[in-house]
Amino acid sequence: MPNTCGILLTEAFKSRRMRQKQHKTKHSGRIEYYEKNKTNYSGGSCAYAEPQTKTEIYSENSAGETVVRIQIRLRELGYLWFKPTGVYRAMTVKAVEEFQTRCVAYGERLGVDGRMGEQSMLELFAPSAPKFRIPDSVHLPRGPIADTLKVKGEVQSWNAVKQKLNVNEEYTVIDCNTGKEFKLVFTGGENHAEAELASESELEAFNYICGSEYNFLKRPVVVMFGETAVAASIQCYPHGSDSVADNGMEGHVCLFFEGSLSHVGSLPDVEHNANVFAAAGRG
Repeated sequence: MPNTCGILLTEAFKSRRMRQKQHKTKHSGRIEYYEKNKTNYSGGSCAYAEPQTKTEIYSENSAGETVVRIQIRLRELGYLWFKPTGVYRAMTVKAVEEFQTRCVAYGERLGVDGRMGEQSMLELFAPSAPKFRIPDSVHLPRGPIADTLKVKGEVQSWNAVKQKLNVNEEYTVIDCNTGKEFKLVFTGGENHAEAELASESELEAFNYICGSEYNFLKRPVVVMFGETAVAASIQCYPHGSDSVADNGMEGHVCLFFEGSLSHVGSLPDVEHNANVFAAAGRG
Protein backbone atom coordinates (compact mmCIF):
# COMPACT_ATOMS: atom_id res chain seq x y z
CA MET A 1 0.00 0.00 0.00
CA PRO A 2 1.56 3.32 -1.00
CA ASN A 3 2.69 5.46 1.88
CA THR A 4 0.64 8.48 0.78
CA CYS A 5 -2.01 10.85 2.03
CA GLY A 6 -3.93 13.97 1.12
CA ILE A 7 -2.53 17.42 1.88
CA LEU A 8 -5.01 20.28 1.81
CA LEU A 9 -3.76 23.24 -0.22
CA THR A 10 -4.34 26.63 1.40
CA GLU A 11 -4.90 29.86 -0.48
CA ALA A 12 -1.37 30.81 0.45
CA PHE A 13 -0.11 27.58 -1.06
CA LYS A 14 -2.00 28.27 -4.31
CA SER A 15 -1.11 31.94 -4.62
CA ARG A 16 2.56 31.21 -3.99
CA ARG A 17 2.58 28.65 -6.78
CA MET A 18 0.81 31.08 -9.10
CA ARG A 19 3.56 33.62 -8.47
CA GLN A 20 6.15 30.99 -9.29
CA LYS A 21 4.78 30.72 -12.82
CA GLN A 22 7.20 33.54 -13.60
CA HIS A 23 10.08 31.18 -12.78
CA LYS A 24 9.12 28.14 -14.84
CA THR A 25 12.68 27.46 -15.94
CA LYS A 26 13.73 26.85 -12.36
CA HIS A 27 10.58 25.32 -10.92
CA SER A 28 8.76 23.94 -13.94
CA GLY A 29 8.31 20.43 -12.58
CA ARG A 30 6.88 21.57 -9.27
CA ILE A 31 4.59 24.21 -10.80
CA GLU A 32 3.19 21.72 -13.27
CA TYR A 33 2.61 19.23 -10.44
CA TYR A 34 0.63 21.66 -8.32
CA GLU A 35 -1.33 23.03 -11.27
CA LYS A 36 -2.52 19.46 -11.88
CA ASN A 37 -3.24 18.76 -8.20
CA LYS A 38 -4.81 21.94 -6.80
CA THR A 39 -7.60 20.20 -4.93
CA ASN A 40 -5.97 17.01 -3.71
CA TYR A 41 -2.33 16.12 -3.19
CA SER A 42 -1.44 12.45 -2.87
CA GLY A 43 2.17 12.32 -4.01
CA GLY A 44 4.03 12.33 -0.70
CA SER A 45 4.20 10.29 2.46
CA CYS A 46 3.03 12.99 4.85
CA ALA A 47 0.27 12.14 7.31
CA TYR A 48 -0.89 15.64 7.97
CA ALA A 49 -2.73 18.56 6.40
CA GLU A 50 -1.08 21.79 5.33
CA PRO A 51 -1.61 24.34 8.13
CA GLN A 52 -4.62 26.53 7.37
CA THR A 53 -3.06 29.98 7.71
CA LYS A 54 -1.43 32.55 5.49
CA THR A 55 0.60 34.62 7.88
CA GLU A 56 1.35 32.73 11.09
CA ILE A 57 5.04 32.22 11.77
CA TYR A 58 6.13 29.32 13.95
CA SER A 59 9.22 29.90 16.02
CA GLU A 60 10.78 29.00 19.36
CA ASN A 61 8.16 28.23 22.04
CA SER A 62 5.32 27.86 19.52
CA ALA A 63 3.19 24.82 20.34
CA GLY A 64 0.28 22.81 19.00
CA GLU A 65 -0.80 20.39 16.31
CA THR A 66 0.81 22.34 13.46
CA VAL A 67 4.15 22.15 15.25
CA VAL A 68 3.69 18.37 15.49
CA ARG A 69 3.13 18.23 11.74
CA ILE A 70 6.20 20.38 11.08
CA GLN A 71 8.28 18.08 13.29
CA ILE A 72 6.92 14.93 11.63
CA ARG A 73 7.86 16.30 8.21
CA LEU A 74 11.31 17.42 9.40
CA ARG A 75 11.87 13.97 10.85
CA GLU A 76 10.66 12.32 7.65
CA LEU A 77 13.22 14.34 5.67
CA GLY A 78 16.01 13.54 8.13
CA TYR A 79 16.51 16.91 9.82
CA LEU A 80 15.00 16.00 13.19
CA TRP A 81 16.17 12.92 15.03
CA PHE A 82 13.84 13.03 18.01
CA LYS A 83 10.18 12.14 18.23
CA PRO A 84 7.71 15.01 17.67
CA THR A 85 6.74 16.81 20.87
CA GLY A 86 4.39 19.53 19.65
CA VAL A 87 6.64 22.22 21.16
CA TYR A 88 9.02 24.29 19.00
CA ARG A 89 12.25 24.11 21.00
CA ALA A 90 15.97 24.38 20.22
CA MET A 91 16.15 21.06 18.31
CA THR A 92 13.30 22.12 16.03
CA VAL A 93 14.87 25.54 15.45
CA LYS A 94 18.16 23.86 14.48
CA ALA A 95 16.36 21.38 12.22
CA VAL A 96 14.51 24.19 10.43
CA GLU A 97 17.77 26.13 10.00
CA GLU A 98 19.41 23.07 8.45
CA PHE A 99 16.44 22.56 6.15
CA GLN A 100 16.50 26.22 5.09
CA THR A 101 20.25 26.04 4.47
CA ARG A 102 19.74 22.96 2.30
CA CYS A 103 17.04 24.78 0.31
CA VAL A 104 19.36 27.73 -0.25
CA ALA A 105 22.03 25.33 -1.53
CA TYR A 106 19.46 24.21 -4.11
CA GLY A 107 18.96 27.81 -5.22
CA GLU A 108 15.83 28.72 -3.27
CA ARG A 109 15.42 32.27 -1.98
CA LEU A 110 14.87 31.44 1.65
CA GLY A 111 15.95 33.13 4.84
CA VAL A 112 17.89 30.96 7.27
CA ASP A 113 16.47 31.95 10.65
CA GLY A 114 15.02 28.74 12.14
CA ARG A 115 11.47 30.08 11.86
CA MET A 116 8.72 28.45 9.83
CA GLY A 117 6.82 31.06 7.84
CA GLU A 118 4.78 30.83 4.67
CA GLN A 119 7.68 30.34 2.26
CA SER A 120 9.52 27.84 4.45
CA MET A 121 6.24 25.95 5.01
CA LEU A 122 5.71 25.78 1.25
CA GLU A 123 9.16 24.32 0.67
CA LEU A 124 8.88 21.90 3.61
CA PHE A 125 5.64 20.31 2.41
CA ALA A 126 6.56 20.27 -1.28
CA PRO A 127 7.03 16.78 -2.78
CA SER A 128 10.47 17.89 -3.97
CA ALA A 129 11.62 19.06 -0.51
CA PRO A 130 15.34 18.24 -0.18
CA LYS A 131 16.31 15.54 2.29
CA PHE A 132 19.08 15.92 4.82
CA ARG A 133 22.45 14.88 3.45
CA ILE A 134 24.09 12.45 5.82
CA PRO A 135 27.91 12.58 5.69
CA ASP A 136 29.60 9.37 4.62
CA SER A 137 31.51 9.34 7.89
CA VAL A 138 28.33 9.01 9.97
CA HIS A 139 27.57 5.51 11.21
CA LEU A 140 23.90 4.59 11.07
CA PRO A 141 22.96 1.36 12.85
CA ARG A 142 20.52 -0.63 10.79
CA GLY A 143 19.40 -4.21 10.91
CA PRO A 144 19.61 -6.53 7.89
CA ILE A 145 17.27 -5.79 4.98
CA ALA A 146 16.31 -8.67 2.68
CA ASP A 147 15.27 -8.54 -0.97
CA THR A 148 12.44 -10.93 -0.15
CA LEU A 149 10.61 -11.07 3.16
CA LYS A 150 11.02 -14.31 5.11
CA VAL A 151 7.52 -14.12 6.59
CA LYS A 152 4.32 -12.16 6.01
CA GLY A 153 1.18 -11.62 8.03
CA GLU A 154 -2.35 -10.41 7.62
CA VAL A 155 -3.49 -6.89 8.37
CA GLN A 156 -5.75 -6.63 11.40
CA SER A 157 -6.93 -3.42 13.01
CA TRP A 158 -5.52 -2.28 16.33
CA ASN A 159 -9.01 -2.40 17.83
CA ALA A 160 -9.27 -6.08 16.89
CA VAL A 161 -5.75 -6.93 18.04
CA LYS A 162 -6.23 -5.12 21.34
CA GLN A 163 -9.04 -7.53 22.22
CA LYS A 164 -6.65 -10.48 21.82
CA LEU A 165 -3.79 -9.11 23.90
CA ASN A 166 -3.54 -10.01 27.56
CA VAL A 167 -1.30 -8.09 29.95
CA ASN A 168 1.74 -10.10 31.11
CA GLU A 169 1.23 -12.72 28.42
CA GLU A 170 4.07 -13.68 26.06
CA TYR A 171 3.78 -13.39 22.27
CA THR A 172 6.17 -14.57 19.58
CA VAL A 173 7.39 -11.83 17.24
CA ILE A 174 9.10 -12.66 13.93
CA ASP A 175 11.18 -10.13 12.02
CA CYS A 176 10.05 -10.11 8.38
CA ASN A 177 13.49 -9.40 6.89
CA THR A 178 15.53 -11.96 8.80
CA GLY A 179 13.04 -14.51 10.12
CA LYS A 180 14.54 -14.08 13.60
CA GLU A 181 12.10 -14.85 16.42
CA PHE A 182 11.89 -13.52 19.94
CA LYS A 183 9.26 -13.33 22.67
CA LEU A 184 7.74 -10.13 24.01
CA VAL A 185 5.53 -9.66 27.05
CA PHE A 186 2.58 -7.35 26.46
CA THR A 187 2.59 -4.76 29.26
CA GLY A 188 -0.18 -2.40 28.16
CA GLY A 189 -0.87 0.49 25.81
CA GLU A 190 -4.00 2.33 24.74
CA ASN A 191 -3.18 3.60 21.22
CA HIS A 192 -0.60 0.92 20.43
CA ALA A 193 1.01 -2.04 22.15
CA GLU A 194 3.84 -1.64 24.64
CA ALA A 195 5.94 -4.73 25.23
CA GLU A 196 9.18 -5.95 26.81
CA LEU A 197 11.52 -8.84 26.14
CA ALA A 198 10.33 -11.92 28.00
CA SER A 199 13.85 -12.80 29.17
CA GLU A 200 17.49 -12.02 28.54
CA SER A 201 17.68 -15.01 26.17
CA GLU A 202 15.56 -13.01 23.69
CA LEU A 203 18.04 -10.13 23.62
CA GLU A 204 20.41 -11.59 21.03
CA ALA A 205 17.73 -11.86 18.33
CA PHE A 206 16.32 -8.42 19.11
CA ASN A 207 19.76 -6.80 18.97
CA TYR A 208 20.50 -8.57 15.70
CA ILE A 209 17.44 -7.25 13.87
CA CYS A 210 18.22 -3.74 15.14
CA GLY A 211 21.79 -3.70 13.86
CA SER A 212 23.35 -4.36 17.29
CA GLU A 213 22.51 -0.85 18.48
CA TYR A 214 19.27 0.63 19.73
CA ASN A 215 17.98 3.25 17.30
CA PHE A 216 14.78 4.96 16.18
CA LEU A 217 14.43 2.94 12.98
CA LYS A 218 11.31 0.82 12.59
CA ARG A 219 10.97 -2.65 11.12
CA PRO A 220 8.15 -4.80 9.72
CA VAL A 221 7.37 -7.80 11.92
CA VAL A 222 4.56 -10.24 12.50
CA VAL A 223 3.06 -11.13 15.86
CA MET A 224 1.79 -14.67 16.29
CA PHE A 225 -1.67 -15.31 17.72
CA GLY A 226 -1.83 -19.08 17.65
CA GLU A 227 -1.26 -20.04 14.00
CA THR A 228 -2.18 -16.57 12.73
CA ALA A 229 0.58 -14.10 11.84
CA VAL A 230 -0.56 -10.48 12.18
CA ALA A 231 1.34 -7.70 10.42
CA ALA A 232 2.94 -5.14 12.72
CA SER A 233 5.82 -2.69 13.07
CA ILE A 234 8.38 -2.43 15.86
CA GLN A 235 10.77 0.35 16.82
CA CYS A 236 14.29 -0.57 17.90
CA TYR A 237 14.48 1.82 20.83
CA PRO A 238 13.49 0.72 24.35
CA HIS A 239 12.20 3.61 26.44
CA GLY A 240 9.83 4.58 29.22
CA SER A 241 8.33 2.27 31.82
CA ASP A 242 9.98 -1.04 32.67
CA SER A 243 8.16 -3.88 34.42
CA VAL A 244 9.93 -7.10 33.35
CA ALA A 245 13.04 -7.70 35.47
CA ASP A 246 16.30 -9.30 34.36
CA ASN A 247 15.60 -9.28 30.63
CA GLY A 248 18.68 -7.28 29.65
CA MET A 249 16.63 -4.29 28.49
CA GLU A 250 15.61 -1.10 30.24
CA GLY A 251 12.18 0.13 29.19
CA HIS A 252 9.67 -1.15 26.65
CA VAL A 253 9.34 -1.12 22.86
CA CYS A 254 6.30 -0.04 20.85
CA LEU A 255 4.39 -2.33 18.51
CA PHE A 256 2.05 -0.75 15.96
CA PHE A 257 -0.75 -2.46 14.08
CA GLU A 258 -3.11 -1.08 11.45
CA GLY A 259 -4.84 1.94 12.96
CA SER A 260 -2.44 2.35 15.89
CA LEU A 261 -1.67 5.92 16.93
CA SER A 262 1.39 7.57 18.45
CA HIS A 263 1.69 9.15 21.87
CA VAL A 264 2.18 12.53 20.20
CA GLY A 265 -1.21 14.14 19.61
CA SER A 266 -2.74 10.69 18.97
CA LEU A 267 -1.63 11.03 15.36
CA PRO A 268 -0.87 8.18 12.93
CA ASP A 269 2.79 7.30 12.42
CA VAL A 270 3.48 7.07 8.68
CA GLU A 271 6.62 4.95 9.11
CA HIS A 272 4.90 2.38 11.32
CA ASN A 273 1.89 2.32 8.98
CA ALA A 274 4.14 1.66 5.98
CA ASN A 275 5.83 -1.18 7.84
CA VAL A 276 2.52 -2.79 8.78
CA PHE A 277 1.52 -3.04 5.15
CA ALA A 278 5.05 -4.10 4.16
CA ALA A 279 4.75 -6.93 6.70
CA ALA A 280 1.61 -8.02 4.85
CA GLY A 281 3.44 -8.02 1.52
CA ARG A 282 1.67 -4.87 0.43
CA GLY A 283 4.54 -2.41 0.78
